[in-house]
Amino acid sequence: MEFYQKLKKLRAQKGWSQEEFAEKLQVSRQAISKWENGQGFPETEKLVKMSRLFHVSLDYLLKEEDQSLGEQGTEEGYYASQEVVEAYLLNKRQGAKKIATGVAILIASVLLPMYFQHAFSYVLFIVVIASGVAILVWQGLSVKAYEELETQPLIFDDSFIQQFKQKSLANRKKFGLLIVTGIVIIILSFGIPFLASDTSHANRDPLLALMPLIWAFAVYLFIIAGSAMDGERLVTHNKEYLKEYKEYEESTKHEWIHAVMWPLATVVFLAIGFIWDTWHPGWLVYLAAAVVTVAYTTWKSSKE
Repeated sequence: MEFYQKLKKLRAQKGWSQEEFAEKLQVSRQAISKWENGQGFPETEKLVKMSRLFHVSLDYLLKEEDQSLGEQGTEEGYYASQEVVEAYLLNKRQGAKKIATGVAILIASVLLPMYFQHAFSYVLFIVVIASGVAILVWQGLSVKAYEELETQPLIFDDSFIQQFKQKSLANRKKFGLLIVTGIVIIILSFGIPFLASDTSHANRDPLLALMPLIWAFAVYLFIIAGSAMDGERLVTHNKEYLKEYKEYEESTKHEWIHAVMWPLATVVFLAIGFIWDTWHPGWLVYLAAAVVTVAYTTWKSSKE
C-alpha cells in the first residue's frame, strides 16, 4: 500500500472530510486532495503531524509495505519521534541536576552548625537551607514538559527504537558505575572518624567535615544516574513503565502530607535547637512527624 492510499484510508477511518483534515494540518483542501491522488508529497513537519493525528509511526506512513491497519493504523498512543525523545531526556537530565543540587546543598549544610558556633554561622546555615529548599520548590513548581510521554503508550519508529535500545544498554553500565561509585565512597566515609585526631575537640576535627560532603556528592550521583535510567526505561520498556507509573500514582495520591510534614518538622527542629539549644531531644519531632503521616495515610486509605 502506497502513501497516498494509506492517507486516504486513515482519514476515512477517522471520519474526517478533506476540509476538516486540512484544517487540522493547517494546509489547503487542495493540498490534501493532491496528496491523496498521489500527485505530491507533504513536507516532514506535516508528516509528523499526521503520525500524531492518526496514532501511527512515520515508518508506517512512509514504507510501502503491506502492513495491515489492524497492526499499526489503529494503534493507540502518542507518536514519539527521535527528536521528541531526545528533547525529553535532555529536559529530564536538566531537572535531575537541579534536584540533585538542592538535595546536596541541604546535606552539606550540616557542616555549618557542626563546626562554627558563632551567630553568623547560624544565619548562614539558614540561608543555605533556604537556598536548597528554594531550588527544590522551584523545580517542583516548574511546568512539567513532555508529560504526555509519561502518561500514555508511545509509538516509535522501528529503526530508532532498535538503535536506542542498544545505546541504552551501554548507558546503563555507565549509570550503574555512578551508583556503585556513590555507594563505595559512602562506605569508605565511615572510616574517616578513625583518622580524626584524638583530642577533646575530636568531634570537630576537620577530617569529619569530609563526611557530609562525601554524602552530598554520593546522593548527587544517585539522583543523576537514577533519573537518567528512569527516563531511558520509559522508552525501552514503555508498557511496563506505564503500568508501574499508574500503580505509583495510585499509591502516592496522599503523599502531599510528606511534602508538608517533613519541612515543618525540620523548621521545628531548627527552632528548638537554635532557641533552646536542645538539639539532642529535638530529633523527636521527626518521630512525631512519622507517626502523624502514617496515621493520616492509614485513615485516608481505610475510608476509600
